[in-house]
Amino acid sequence: MAFTISLAQLAKQLSLPFLPLYAWTGIWTSGMLLTAALTSTCNIVQYLTRFTDEIFSVLISSIFLFEAITDVAKTFTSPASVATKALLTLVCSMVTFGSALTLKGLKTSTYFTKSLRNNLSNFAPAIGVTLGSLVARAARLKYGVAAAALPVLKLPTQFATTTGRPWWIPLLDLPTWARWGAAVPALLATVLLFLDQNITARLVNNPRYKMTKGRDTQNVLDGMHGDMLVLSALTGLTSVFGLPWMAGATTRSAAHVRSLTIVDSKTGEITGTLENRVSGAAIHALIGACVFFAKPRQLLAEVPLPVLSGVFMYLGFTSLQGLELWERIKGLFQDKSVAPKMRWSVAVPRLTTVVYTGIQMACVAAMMRVTKSKIGVISPLMIAVLPLLRLGLMKSGLVKKESMNVLDG
Repeated sequence: MAFTISLAQLAKQLSLPFLPLYAWTGIWTSGMLLTAALTSTCNIVQYLTRFTDEIFSVLISSIFLFEAITDVAKTFTSPASVATKALLTLVCSMVTFGSALTLKGLKTSTYFTKSLRNNLSNFAPAIGVTLGSLVARAARLKYGVAAAALPVLKLPTQFATTTGRPWWIPLLDLPTWARWGAAVPALLATVLLFLDQNITARLVNNPRYKMTKGRDTQNVLDGMHGDMLVLSALTGLTSVFGLPWMAGATTRSAAHVRSLTIVDSKTGEITGTLENRVSGAAIHALIGACVFFAKPRQLLAEVPLPVLSGVFMYLGFTSLQGLELWERIKGLFQDKSVAPKMRWSVAVPRLTTVVYTGIQMACVAAMMRVTKSKIGVISPLMIAVLPLLRLGLMKSGLVKKESMNVLDG
């Protein structure tokens, strides 16, 4: 989304029609991804490490949290918003976030029966959305539309393009020089989609989930070339119709695989994963139903935007769980004499851990800053240079190789 916004800004600066520029950029990107698939370029993924994975994961989670919190905060600072609606916005988002987070944690608690705990935990986000929406509805019924009406999700009433434009993008509306010039942003889009897809695949196939079906557990490249071929075809198809490019959906994909994990009730450790095709097919069938059929759209159109902010907070926050970078960030503020011992606590000097963690945090902050700036279109390059930064940390002596092997192992 951030890249597409940057591309729209570029089109405006060059006085070019956005959708034809978007389509040509996507066509070039599709060709580059196809080349990557046919030449086994995904082999370079084996050189990516936890250093890059964690920065990318925390970046995505931070964007979710930042956008959600900003949307709620705006209701308190906007001149068009009254105090009542601002407070109701905060309450609805917090009810959604708090209830989803609390119910998610039931799986490892001692409350209720095991079956009830598991079901409440599995459907925690859906229950959170329902509770937040009910709070908004109750306030609207009690205090009236004028005082308590919150903005809701805007969805089209029929299956059509938003502006009424033709489905097929007029590719020839873009000047010839710009059609060739679109290869430049396409190169950046290729880097973004390539890394987003493969890093997401690495995170989902993390050994800690103990998945075994259809893959060699010793091979991190399983299926990546095929995935890249499919991504290439989808990118070309969505581009000529002016639809959003498909992406790895890091946060949602990680949330999906976490929801399928089997956790030991005594130790809280992951013992396996319910590997299946049903949940993925069902998720996207429901998404498709919301696109093609009016009734699901009407139902979603009742969901207040503050409730969605609560969902985004939940997704962003829960995606941080299990990341060692997040554990080290928390460790910066903990009393080391009573803090739980981590695998790096003894093997790596504390100062080295602080420096390493600080550099990763600085990378996340810098990438967020660039993503939000006028030069956001170059943000994929920052992800691509992270392995070089890791190498530089060792070459400069800031982090010794022995420490890097532990922190980045």
